[in-house]
Amino acid sequence: MSSELASMCSLTPGSVIALNEIPQTFDFMHEQQSKLNMPQNSQTTVKKINFQIPVVLPHERMYTLNIGNEKFILSGASLSFDSPSYFTDFFLSNSNETILSIDRSPKVFQKIYLHLQGYSIEIENEYEFIYLLMDSSYFKLTKLRERLMREGFIISISNQTFRFPKEIMTQKGNYPNLFSIFYNRIIDDPLIPKQTTLIPPPLSPTIINRDPKIFSQLLSALHGNQIEITSDSHREDLLKDCTYYQFFALEQRLIPHKISKNPFTGREEITIKLEHLKKKGLLNDSIGEMIEHEQPFTVIKYSRPYVDDGIWRDLIVQINSSDVTLLINPSIKFTTLILKGKIAIKMKSILASVTDDYIYEEELIWGVSVSKLTLLIRMDKANGFINGNNMDNQWISSLINAALEKGNDKNQVIEIKLTKSQWTINVQGRNKIWMDCVKFDGLTDVYYFNQSRKFL
Repeated sequence: MSSELASMCSLTPGSVIALNEIPQTFDFMHEQQSKLNMPQNSQTTVKKINFQIPVVLPHERMYTLNIGNEKFILSGASLSFDSPSYFTDFFLSNSNETILSIDRSPKVFQKIYLHLQGYSIEIENEYEFIYLLMDSSYFKLTKLRERLMREGFIISISNQTFRFPKEIMTQKGNYPNLFSIFYNRIIDDPLIPKQTTLIPPPLSPTIINRDPKIFSQLLSALHGNQIEITSDSHREDLLKDCTYYQFFALEQRLIPHKISKNPFTGREEITIKLEHLKKKGLLNDSIGEMIEHEQPFTVIKYSRPYVDDGIWRDLIVQINSSDVTLLINPSIKFTTLILKGKIAIKMKSILASVTDDYIYEEELIWGVSVSKLTLLIRMDKANGFINGNNMDNQWISSLINAALEKGNDKNQVIEIKLTKSQWTINVQGRNKIWMDCVKFDGLTDVYYFNQSRKFL
């Protein structure tokens, strides 16, 4: 250890380092760090700081601030540390005065007092943050206000306080979010006092009425940890709050999905529920190409926004709804799929971004307008169950032949409710589409539906 560093470390309790010597001392420590080859991003890095304080007020002169019912004594150096300010403006305009009385909270000013003396201050809660922000503006303390703006988020979720660094929410898709919007609104709030305000209007922090346990789990996930999801309802609560807080990238991570490789196509597939699909994640890579009549159909691709980073996989969309009906017309050996209600609206919204080949209409049912979507489909390679029975790959042909042998009405249509089904969307440009079923679970009538009921 050099003699200069040794002399620093052997200061007696009564020793004093002059203010104008401090920068040189920290320059020396910075040089010693470089000699030790310490990484610049290390937590032990000593930054080169300029401790020079402008001489706005005489540094050695003492001033008294009567804040509310308490007295605070500060040197001109401390008041000059964060200047120009309400205090320096007053004492410069009244050079013979050393006392200033202000009707503000002494409890809040305790932290301002420490700040002016050069101490780092800790913000206790969301209320103290708001109060300090208001008074930093009121007293025109620019350094304090900038320091508060660098502070991490301090948020109340159902009266439980959370504090966390802003950096964990700056990833694409998670920013801007509810908290950054709140903070920006606070910064630009016209109620934040200006120096011309006699008594600033009251301003309270925003308290968010959501589940603090769910938020704690989301916060842990934003730090890179895994959430142990205990049930479907738990996952839904997480997803709802991701949407509420606008954590869209995190939401995509939590959405249930399955990625696998199809050994027969050699391509990766992603299975995801219809309600979780985003239009901006869809790709019809046949659009813009010269489409020949015999050109094979192309499977719609999907890339989860913010998560897959442009990795496109064949999409398998899963539909869980009782409003999905498979129609089989034996006379013309034709199959179509009918979706109604909300599921029809969602599917139409998805398809509209990749094709124009669908029939969408509104029909009246008991005087109520209901959305209806009709799609051309193929079932020849689908695996699934009807009324709990596993169907072979010729089940539709067998059903059609049986109906024809009975000589049924040519206009008769067989209806099967598909409670769960998985599909690929196959397109040729924007003008043609086939939905190919890969897996299904269906019921033919109310008897088999009742068979699935359970007693309470």
